[in-house]
Amino acid sequence: MQQPNKIAAYLETVRQQIRWKKAQPPVLEELENHLTDQKNAYISDGLDEETAINNAVAEMGDPVIVGEQLDRTHRPRPDWPLLIMTAILLILGLSIQFLIRSDIHNGTESFTKQVTWAAPAIIVLLMAYLLDFTIIGKYPKTIYLALMVITMASYWSYRYVIGSTAIYPLLLFPTAFAGFVYSKRNKGYGGLTISVVAVIVPVLLALLIHNMTVLLLVGLSCLIILTVAIAKGWFNVSKLMALLILYLSTGIASLILFLTLMSQAYFRDRLQVILNPLQGHTGWVGTVIRSFLYHSRLVGEGLPVSGYGSVFPLLSTANTNFLLTYMTYKFGWILFIGIMLLFAAFFVRSVIISQKQKSVLGQLVSLAVILTVAMEIFTYIIANLGFLLVGPISLPLISYGGRALVTNMCLIGFLLSTFRTGNLFKDNVPVGKSNRLIKYENGKIIIDLKLNG
Repeated sequence: MQQPNKIAAYLETVRQQIRWKKAQPPVLEELENHLTDQKNAYISDGLDEETAINNAVAEMGDPVIVGEQLDRTHRPRPDWPLLIMTAILLILGLSIQFLIRSDIHNGTESFTKQVTWAAPAIIVLLMAYLLDFTIIGKYPKTIYLALMVITMASYWSYRYVIGSTAIYPLLLFPTAFAGFVYSKRNKGYGGLTISVVAVIVPVLLALLIHNMTVLLLVGLSCLIILTVAIAKGWFNVSKLMALLILYLSTGIASLILFLTLMSQAYFRDRLQVILNPLQGHTGWVGTVIRSFLYHSRLVGEGLPVSGYGSVFPLLSTANTNFLLTYMTYKFGWILFIGIMLLFAAFFVRSVIISQKQKSVLGQLVSLAVILTVAMEIFTYIIANLGFLLVGPISLPLISYGGRALVTNMCLIGFLLSTFRTGNLFKDNVPVGKSNRLIKYENGKIIIDLKLNG
């Protein structure tokens, strides 16, 4: 049934004052609901419909003033602290690459390449930032398929190159998976099962490129996303039963995977490092790292390490995989602590804003990005402390690597996009449920106490 003309005219006047078009539909919907509720309340008091509409509109106030107020409060709001911290991390990374360029082979060339990659990385961040993040929830299958194709294309193009570029599109899978889970919300055990099966795709791709760190990052991130979705009741299933199914299937799959990996010499060598830190090249590198860290000072270059000499000839990838080790020995633990505090501030603020997101999609997407970047940092830190069970990927925005820089800027761009507009995004009404606590139907006021399941 069409709404009365006077309410329609009022809403149209309000709409004309709200400049951000994306904000118009949810704001006008809420305003229309309020006007309808007020009208129905007046009708219940015995007024005729026309008088009830006039009173409801008059009570709401001048539509121009109301629209201007709504316009001021419903605009895209960039999170300036996170943007500033992102800029600081990027500048810090370039500054460090500049400072160490004379210590490594082709250091000047590496620094020039990193500066060159910074330009497209900034463009990618801005594109992701300005892009409507809800596209992840609207086209999850298309995005998932596109990532599969890009990953496979990268693998076959660089399959003989150490450090295949296929690892970088894989870092985007948890964010795409968040959209996939969102599309299966409120679909019961069927939706949960399909979501669990969807995790197999990036896991198999990670196995294909033989990167245990990416396998751990993607698998664990997707597991946490599913756990949160179940715990919040987004699948509309028994939480205990769903968690039991999830972790039982994960345990069985992990056991099969472990037994399969044990047949590969590379994995066995990595595992033996835990039992014998001096075992093989990996164990030796870990010992060297710990020796230099042991001789590092709080401020300034560390003490000479007997029998080793300079840190760079020993850690040939110091500007990429072991940059934290080098910086700590060269400049002191104070720089290590400073970088960790900056990352900690970034994540604390991100988590706080993520928890305030009003939509399921906003929470899932922000959680996926936070998990991905946090696990990148965690695996990088433990490797740079000498524990090399898994190899480092990158220290986001700081360590050398153009593709890693672009990928991480893209992820942060999606995170900032979610925080910029997420408060105005409204989930579709779940199947069989209303999104209003109080509603008026057939002359009765209904209070839906089961709104949040």
